[in-house]
Amino acid sequence: MIRRAGRWFLFVFALTSAGAVHAHPHAWIDLRVSLAFDASRMLPTMRQEWAFDPSYSQLLLEEIDHRQPGLTLQEALQIVGGRLLGNLRGHDYFTEFLVGSDRLEIPDATAADLVWEGERLILRFELPLADVRPGAEPVFSYRVYDPSYWIEVLHDPNDVIHLKGGEHCEHRLQAPRPDPSLVAYAATLNRNQRAPIENLGAKFAETVLVRCSR
Repeated sequence: MIRRAGRWFLFVFALTSAGAVHAHPHAWIDLRVSLAFDASRMLPTMRQEWAFDPSYSQLLLEEIDHRQPGLTLQEALQIVGGRLLGNLRGHDYFTEFLVGSDRLEIPDATAADLVWEGERLILRFELPLADVRPGAEPVFSYRVYDPSYWIEVLHDPNDVIHLKGGEHCEHRLQAPRPDPSLVAYAATLNRNQRAPIENLGAKFAETVLVRCSR
C-alpha cells in the first residue's frame, strides 16, 4: 500500500509501517552537479542530476506504472518528469544560491529529463543563471537540500563537481555539522511527521563554495 508522503512533493509517496524506517531521512539522493562557465567567465548554467536510492526508485517506478497504464516506460517517465519539476518549482528545486550573504532568486528549470538507469530513477535538469560571475570575494556558494529532511541530498561520493570552462575557479565542499541534539531529534520523526523545526534540512546540507580569479 502506498500513500502520500507530504506536501513538499505532490508525486512522491511513502510506504506505510511495513518495513519502514521510523526516522528522518527516509530516502536519499546522490547529487551530481556541473557548473558551466562561458567565455566571459560568467556562470550561465547549473546542471543537476539526482539519482534516487534504489529502494525509493522502485517504489516510484511502481507508482508510475500504476498511474500511467498503457504507456511505455519512456512515455510515462517523460510525463512524470515534467510533473516532478513543476512540483519542485514551489520549493526552488531544493536549491539555494548565495553571493556572500545575499540569496539569489532561483529561476525556472529547463531541460528536464527523468530516466531509469542502473536500477535507479535519475532526474536531470538545468537552472539558467543570470548575471552571475563568481570571483574571489564575495564567494558564490550553493546548497541543495530538502527543507523537511524527509530526503537526504548529498553529493555523489563517486563523482566530482564539474566546473566546465572553469579552469580559473576552484571549489570547496563543506560537510554539514549538525548539533547532536538535532540528529537525535530527526531520528524520532516517523514518515508522516513534519518537523516543527523550520528548514530542518538546511542543518544537514552540504555547502559548496566557488572562488574564481577575475
